[in-house]
Amino acid sequence: MAIAYLVQIQPQKSPEKSFEHVRNLFAKEKIVPGSLILFQEMFSTGFLIQPQKIFAEKINASSKTFSFLQSLAEETQSVVLGGGIEDLAPNKEKFPFRNWTAAFSPNQKEPLCIYRKRHPFAGEAELFARGTEIVSFDWEGFSAFPFICFDLRFPEDFRQARFAGANLILVQAEWPRARELHFRTLLRARAIENQSFVLACGRAGEDFANSCAFGPWGEEIFFAPASEGIFPVEIDLEAVQQARESFPLPLE
Repeated sequence: MAIAYLVQIQPQKSPEKSFEHVRNLFAKEKIVPGSLILFQEMFSTGFLIQPQKIFAEKINASSKTFSFLQSLAEETQSVVLGGGIEDLAPNKEKFPFRNWTAAFSPNQKEPLCIYRKRHPFAGEAELFARGTEIVSFDWEGFSAFPFICFDLRFPEDFRQARFAGANLILVQAEWPRARELHFRTLLRARAIENQSFVLACGRAGEDFANSCAFGPWGEEIFFAPASEGIFPVEIDLEAVQQARESFPLPLE
């Protein structure tokens, strides 16, 4: 049995305040080493369609977000998945930003993988360049594939991940509560059609669709309240294997 923690927060007035806020939350929790820690989309700023330039960073050890997530991985001895706004300057095209997430592992200087959101939402597409790759990382026997929010509406990307060996799908989001039915329905569908665990981390608050998780049969195994929290979810690789053996689906 493996444990993933969904970190559902309200972003603070600045990234630095958000980092401090997260550390205060973690100070109250005992994290099992070897776990997976999953943040929401743009966790330190909240989802921004037109961000201030000061919030954009290069994805390297000198960036505040990179440094924070890497240090959290070291402190918890767990894999941490989180990200923010990538600075593409000097980009001669019209897109100065990308929406990114990366998996940070303890005792490793470079991320296990870096994923850029492939499907910017509405006005986000005017300033954010599209990601081009589907990537993965290994954790506790799982082949984990990260996606970000609006990506959820494009099942072909998730099917591509399944072809590549996915058995754990991770969705970081800031999805509005007004479309929560869509959120939970699509997450359940991605779990059923790919016979995989699907874990989704959303933003805290009554205005947002909150964190939840589904098993490989589409069963809801966790649903978070609107409050802030670090929510543990237990998942078992054998459940994926059993689902696929008992009801084999073609990959064509």
